[in-house]
Amino acid sequence: MTIRKKILILLLSVSLIPLILIIALQRFSFQVTGNKVTSDIRKVLDDYAYYNMESILHQFNMNLDLNVRLLEALVKIQADRMEEALRGKKAKRRKGGAKSPDEFLDTITLESVKNLNDKRHSNNVYPFPVDFFSENIFIVKGASRKKVDKDLAAFRDLTEVFKKIYHKAPQIIYWQHVSLESGIIITYPKGIALPKLFDPRKRDWYKMAKKAGGLIWSEPYVDASTHKPMLTVAKPIYRSDGSFAGVTGIDIHLPLIFRWMHLNPDWAEGAERMLLTPHENKKKFKILARSSMEDSLEKWNQPLKLETISSEDTTEFNAFLNELFEGKSGVRIMRYKGEKAIWVYGGGKGRVIALLLVPYKNMTELADRTEEFLWKKNTQWMRYSALFLALLLITEVIIVIKLSKKFTSPILDLANAGQKLAGGNFDAHVDIQSGDELQQLGDIFNRIGPKLKEHQKMQQSLVLAGAIQQRLLPKDVPHIPGFDIAGLCRFSDETGGDYYDFIEFEKDDSGKISIIVGDVSGHGISAALMMASARAIVRSNIRHFTSDLSRIMYEFNNELTADSETEKFMTLFLGLLDTEKRTIIWTSGGHDPAIRYHAMNGKYEELSTQGIPVGFLSNMNFETAGPLKLNKGDIVLIGTDGIWETEREDEEMFGKDRLSQVVNNNKDKSAEEICRIIVDSVIDFCKPRKPDDDITVVIIKVL
Repeated sequence: MTIRKKILILLLSVSLIPLILIIALQRFSFQVTGNKVTSDIRKVLDDYAYYNMESILHQFNMNLDLNVRLLEALVKIQADRMEEALRGKKAKRRKGGAKSPDEFLDTITLESVKNLNDKRHSNNVYPFPVDFFSENIFIVKGASRKKVDKDLAAFRDLTEVFKKIYHKAPQIIYWQHVSLESGIIITYPKGIALPKLFDPRKRDWYKMAKKAGGLIWSEPYVDASTHKPMLTVAKPIYRSDGSFAGVTGIDIHLPLIFRWMHLNPDWAEGAERMLLTPHENKKKFKILARSSMEDSLEKWNQPLKLETISSEDTTEFNAFLNELFEGKSGVRIMRYKGEKAIWVYGGGKGRVIALLLVPYKNMTELADRTEEFLWKKNTQWMRYSALFLALLLITEVIIVIKLSKKFTSPILDLANAGQKLAGGNFDAHVDIQSGDELQQLGDIFNRIGPKLKEHQKMQQSLVLAGAIQQRLLPKDVPHIPGFDIAGLCRFSDETGGDYYDFIEFEKDDSGKISIIVGDVSGHGISAALMMASARAIVRSNIRHFTSDLSRIMYEFNNELTADSETEKFMTLFLGLLDTEKRTIIWTSGGHDPAIRYHAMNGKYEELSTQGIPVGFLSNMNFETAGPLKLNKGDIVLIGTDGIWETEREDEEMFGKDRLSQVVNNNKDKSAEEICRIIVDSVIDFCKPRKPDDDITVVIIKVL
């Protein structure tokens, strides 16, 4: 039905429908609309709240994981500094450019406190005076004075060490301390004194760290000085002769953990936040920490009793427990201590699970207030409508003219929704029930947003997959005297099928390095998955057979053939470089030959060998070539066909001659620079097009 016909029918209806029928229909309409709006609001509020709660919990888990890793790093650094103090000297810089504790500490970028006298610390963290410019020193009763004096001399300048570490995470650190077997305990910042009978060597965190010989997380306990519930991250420290010296750690005030979970004020009243961990009997979960945990406990020398989580709704609760043991996240509605509540849970990182409990009445109260507001407005509108209807007959013509504007509202809705869609809101939609062409247009529009959203999610997934795949490539190259080795891989899409790797050996095979370059057929996710699988298989076989390249390729080909689809295969170059003898042996599974540049005569030769692509046919043999003696200045280049087969718009290939020229022009540069220049040259060659294939190159330069 056309819009023009609809206007005609509307004019007739306004003229013929009795006034009383109009009033009755209006009242009925308001009742139906009010009920529908209330119902929709309840559903929308519930959906929004669940989504919001899950988002809050997810963000909390991310913050928790980040702060756990930060605390572990800080404790390790603190332990290093304690050991340095015991040895009376700074730790040496580690071979290979590893950072010292000071340098590592300076790289932590979390927001720090510029002034440790900031009032926020005394008001929000410490309900008592503390001194950030000194520490408490406590000596256990009966300790040897001679040993104590010796250790005290070693630890005479710890304030700056503690302060610098505290400066990196003041929002989570409560106490820092070091406890020695000699009977000394030093705590920072200086605060409440420890009890006279306190002996850190009898505390569980001390015993656990001493027994484990490494970093540990303690069970919750009562702090001896403040009587507050605490958790300790601790690590043993050792003297220069390797003997056990003591334990250093960082204490966390358990209720403060939940500062990172910010709840919506509309439903936060009465909400409970918890951290759960499996019970010893493996059928329950105990509450490791909770936001309402008692903050002032009387007995510090007795274990802190932890409750187990429970609910009166047995069936639902058992399903909840099963999901926790399976590491799943979810939302359930169950009673907690007799009150109906929304349970939002998830995480499972290290078997510590976050749980958010929100009273269900908080949600219904918000919906009830909305329903009451709508009903009041409905009644008020009906009162005014009676006066309006009395004047309707007089103003009928004017109103009919104005009513025509209603037929333009679908178009306005489409325009507004289109602006939202253009702004990135893929959930924008219109609700047009006109029964004409505008409704058809609205239905088409409503299908566009979800498709765009799906496309965006797919694109984001591909980007994430590419980032993960890049991590499978070597982070560092081998640093071997007499050789300069480097590799570079550039994918043509978000993910790729090229791969290279370096594997160094120890013990009997030290001085040997496996060099692998592979090229999976095709592109995209399937090629990336095959590349990741091939990397794992190659590494496993190399660890077993080391120098037997033919056997490595034979086993690798059989495993890959069994795991891959018939149309999927890959080429692979596998070389073994003997850095002491300066020789290389190699084998190939259908891969283009490596290229050797002779420094003595400036010529190039291909290191060819026989072999079909791997993953194609099982039980195939692969011959090993070499050994080939390498001389000073020689360069060995292993690459994929994405280099020389790259075409520009006129279909001219980059070619191996052009590649050789690039190497020749840059032979005096480092291996890393040569790799980068080759990749950049290929990309520049095919501009304005992008390369159609992945580009991978490995350079071995003899110094």
